[in-house]
Amino acid sequence: MAPEIFSRVGEMSAVSKQPSCQEERVKALQALLSCPTSSIVTEKPARDILEVQKTFPIPIDTDRIPSSVNVSTSNVEMKLNGCGPWSLSDDDQLIHTPGHTEGSVCLFYKPLKVLFTGDHLAMDESKLAISQIYNFYSVPIQLDSVAMLLELEFEWILPGHGRRVAFKDVDEKNASLKAFLTAKQHTHVY
Repeated sequence: MAPEIFSRVGEMSAVSKQPSCQEERVKALQALLSCPTSSIVTEKPARDILEVQKTFPIPIDTDRIPSSVNVSTSNVEMKLNGCGPWSLSDDDQLIHTPGHTEGSVCLFYKPLKVLFTGDHLAMDESKLAISQIYNFYSVPIQLDSVAMLLELEFEWILPGHGRRVAFKDVDEKNASLKAFLTAKQHTHVY
């Protein structure tokens, strides 16, 4: 029997269902390897962890994101002033999304319509979510920042936590964001 997968953060989160097939097991172990806080663990060492590690990087679609680092950007630091957005290149844009922290930003990669959200958004079970417990600045401001994302034309969300989200088009993305914001307004979270 395969070792069980657990969440290390106790009451804050839990693995609600163990993987029931090899594909689910691989995805769970990919999450374990990707978790920046090592919050996901196995009951005993997973014998196939090295094989799962070889599945990285996981393609977003059939294309992989090319490196943004080239000769003109390899030795550059940029101080961000104002409220953005800030163009890193013709293809990359930083979007100021305060809320989780005052200086939170998302990276928008235009050619593949991908938004890297960090801790700004997550996928919780089957719906978009924010971490209200671990919000270090302002939940209302974070919700305003989520609303601002309606203006961007992306079809993928790659969060810092949770599963990646693929929308069939920008309209579906906007409908999901609007539903999320409506649900938050009705629960009076702020």
